[in-house]
Amino acid sequence: MKSRGKFKFKSLVARQAGEFTNNKGEKIPYKASYALKVDEITEDGIFERTFKLAVDSPIVKDFQALEAYTDVIIDFEVKFYSSTVSLVPIAISQK
Repeated sequence: MKSRGKFKFKSLVARQAGEFTNNKGEKIPYKASYALKVDEITEDGIFERTFKLAVDSPIVKDFQALEAYTDVIIDFEVKFYSSTVSLVPIAISQK
């Protein structure tokens, strides 16, 4: 399933790979990624949202080329899991 929304681009920040320790004492590694920060524009107001982008995502370069507070439309792939739903950015366009 796909979804689309209007946003103002804020930033794209690299997150380094690393690991954390879970409540069982096990070390859990995680991959490097990007944190995409945007303001979602809805009829109920403006809400800051953060999305995770894979380092090898084909749209990373599109976001890197943007200036802060540029109006964009983001297309998402909606992924359903057993106890959660995830929105994965898959394409952007400017208004």
